[in-house]
Amino acid sequence: MSKPGQERPPLARSIRRAIGQAVESFSLILPHDRILLGLSGGKDSILLALGLRELQRRSAGPFRLQACFVDSHGEDSVPPSLQDFAASLGIPLITRSYPIFPILKEREEAHPCSLCAHLRRGILASCAQETGNNVLALGHHLDDALETTLLNLCHAGRFRCFSPHMTMSRSGIRVIRPLVFLEESAVAAEVARLGYIPSAPPCPFGMEGRRGAMKRLLKELETSIPEIKGNLLHALQTHPLPDGWGTPSGASRRRSAP
Repeated sequence: MSKPGQERPPLARSIRRAIGQAVESFSLILPHDRILLGLSGGKDSILLALGLRELQRRSAGPFRLQACFVDSHGEDSVPPSLQDFAASLGIPLITRSYPIFPILKEREEAHPCSLCAHLRRGILASCAQETGNNVLALGHHLDDALETTLLNLCHAGRFRCFSPHMTMSRSGIRVIRPLVFLEESAVAAEVARLGYIPSAPPCPFGMEGRRGAMKRLLKELETSIPEIKGNLLHALQTHPLPDGWGTPSGASRRRSAP
């Protein structure tokens, strides 16, 4: 997970500031929350774990932190490097095994990302309930939010996105996304700078489906409209939608992405 013998430097101030802004703007973490974070071993969940652990050290309001790894192959296998990573941060690691990938292949899902995300979120929420946690933290970043917005615009005719802070109706588990103000490139750069090597098992579906198409579309749009991410974020923050975005308290209405 990290380079041998390398002492980990602190998180960059810009990363801490973006996470702190999201936490404050959307009231993501309350004193005495019991947070379960989804830890896949990918760059997003690595930075999520690092950011929440750092926030836990600095926060005046105490909260508990645990992690859960979902083995999507259903083989009940956890990468040893991921176990070492969680142990190095002092975060207890829970594991759950469910054959998500075999199910998607058997069903020949045309758009596997949506069902995969739904199944994983359900498994993590159930794990949170079983282990006495009231909050589920997911590693979705700004690019994820904007790709979801484009998906809804292009395929559903709606200007909608997932919420940075929501409550699941069936379980009552609060779902938070502390990385929502960070671009994917910033996440990748920071994880590399800190010397961590992502260890998430590769997705057998890769960039297939609508989600991959939206990722490519966003990159293409950015080449001709460099401010596209900032403009979409501005629209999410100011458009009257029931998705929990609104205009974040204490945050500016900048048209440039954070």
